[in-house]
Amino acid sequence: MPQAPPFGIPPNTPRPGSRSGAAPQRRQGSPADKAVTIVLICLAPLVCLGTSAWGLFSVMATASCGSDCGGAVASAIPLMVFSPWAIWLIVAVWSIVRLVRGRPAAWVMLLGLGVAAVVYAAANIMLFAGVG
Repeated sequence: MPQAPPFGIPPNTPRPGSRSGAAPQRRQGSPADKAVTIVLICLAPLVCLGTSAWGLFSVMATASCGSDCGGAVASAIPLMVFSPWAIWLIVAVWSIVRLVRGRPAAWVMLLGLGVAAVVYAAANIMLFAGVG
């Protein structure tokens, strides 16, 4: 049989140690974080477009070696063209999910920018090392 609450406490007040009661407060991302995330999500495709164009123009660097440039060059060109878009898509979806849940998300876009820069630089190094 449940015990009555002590005098002066309303009957529907959660007691310490009970599982019922209000849900814990969730962290909300700041308005500045939301604005920065949205700006980065919108500006990143322009950067991806530029890097993909550089990747397509880098095909001209392979003219000196003809058709026998090697596997590094053959894999570097598609990596330069498509990796920025793939990374942007992944981090944009991850950022949007974090925004919807009310969590900070700008760091996700900045992390994606860093990963994309490293992958892109590695692809450039592969290309120009393969061309010689």
